[in-house]
Amino acid sequence: MTQNKANTAIVTKQQAQIETILQQQQQILTTLQSQPNQFKEQDKAIAKLTDQLDELGAKPPVKKTTPIVVPLAKNNTAGKMILGQEEWVWFDELQTNFKSRIDTGATTSSLNATEIVKFERDGQDWVKFNLSHKDDKAVFPMEVPVVRTIKIRQTNAVEALRRYVVSLPIELGDIKTETEFTLADRSRMIFPILLGRTFLKDIAIVDVAQEYTQPKKQPKPASKGAN
Repeated sequence: MTQNKANTAIVTKQQAQIETILQQQQQILTTLQSQPNQFKEQDKAIAKLTDQLDELGAKPPVKKTTPIVVPLAKNNTAGKMILGQEEWVWFDELQTNFKSRIDTGATTSSLNATEIVKFERDGQDWVKFNLSHKDDKAVFPMEVPVVRTIKIRQTNAVEALRRYVVSLPIELGDIKTETEFTLADRSRMIFPILLGRTFLKDIAIVDVAQEYTQPKKQPKPASKGAN
């Protein structure tokens, strides 16, 4: 009897120890499972404190300054002139300005030429035509040598159009140069002159946000004749 009681006591003690160990394991598991939530709460608390610090001016105040707007120079550091999408072009021979469209998408420049007639002078091909304004409809007859003839095929056209190319001296701001123009009837166009990449190359940069960046040249005053 005494031995049986002793065995029963041992078993009971072992069961109690096992239950204690199981309880401890359960507590550890519960603690581990709750840790992610604790981390999230800590992150929320830190974020809240950061917001409070911002409201209290913990961050150094940013000094507000008035922006300084520096206008684009007429000539940039590379020596190239800044042109707008529209400019005045001066023809010294005609003593007049023409409105021009600066078009970087066009290779060759062109001008409004009507009543074009090709003829020969001293064994060379020449062409005469009328160069006209768009606004005041002033007409300027011109006769110049033909540099070359090009063919242009328009949409839905059966045959290519032949157009003459001439070279004329022009001025635009400080630019004084001679450039090639394709003769074309631009009567329906807003601008009688179109300046393409051939003219712009190496001498100018186009800022499409601007217009008439260069001054309009004034005609020379007519000289008074002797009385």
